[in-house]
Amino acid sequence: MRILLPGVWLSMNMSQSLRISCGSICAGIVLVASGCFPTEGVPVPGPDKQAAGTIYGASLGAGAGAVTGAQLGSNLGPGAWIGAGLGGAYGMMSGLGVDLLEEDQLRREEEAARAEELLWVQHILAEHYERRLELHPNRDIYPADLFFRADEVTLTESSALLAREIARLTKRRMPWSRIVVAAYVTARDRDSDYASYLTQRRAEELAREFVRAGLEARRIAAQSVVLSEPILVDPYDRPDRYRQAIEIIALDY
Repeated sequence: MRILLPGVWLSMNMSQSLRISCGSICAGIVLVASGCFPTEGVPVPGPDKQAAGTIYGASLGAGAGAVTGAQLGSNLGPGAWIGAGLGGAYGMMSGLGVDLLEEDQLRREEEAARAEELLWVQHILAEHYERRLELHPNRDIYPADLFFRADEVTLTESSALLAREIARLTKRRMPWSRIVVAAYVTARDRDSDYASYLTQRRAEELAREFVRAGLEARRIAAQSVVLSEPILVDPYDRPDRYRQAIEIIALDY
């Protein structure tokens, strides 16, 4: 028969109570930290994983330190603080590594998207110059839907890239020439305020993009033209394709 002295029994109860408390604290810390740690698989720019990794690592380290401290008979505080420090350092470095990988992935995705846009621009221009040689070799006319959606007057990202490439080619071929950016629209009423507004805003938007691409502002002019019939009919395309059109006109040869 084993008889426990009152002091020994009290010490054992305190030890068991301390271990139970440590277990509860660890579980709580891990649950809270897991809520702070991102679990989505979608890359996010910025050092989000570094901060979350620090919190998560510190929390797990604090819990592990508390358990170790209890098992060794020490107080909860020192073990928790040491574990938090080590876990935080590890978590920060792990999170930093994830951040760097995600930034690299995002950069590669951006480069791939830009390469795809450049391929689209080259394809559009190749088709345009082939059509131009057949239909209008002395004029540089584009359907407006290459630059603007429906009745919008703002360039999309891809159409802005197309405009800049056209500006770059124009500057390389005729660096001395003045350039007119003309916007056409076909309307029954040639005095229509809306048709005038649409063409003027489009011409100005493209002219601004040409300036952004490096052409001198003093050499660029915007012109609005309202017509009673399409400026061009492409027999291989929709008959109404050029009811709204854009023309780049070089004034000096």
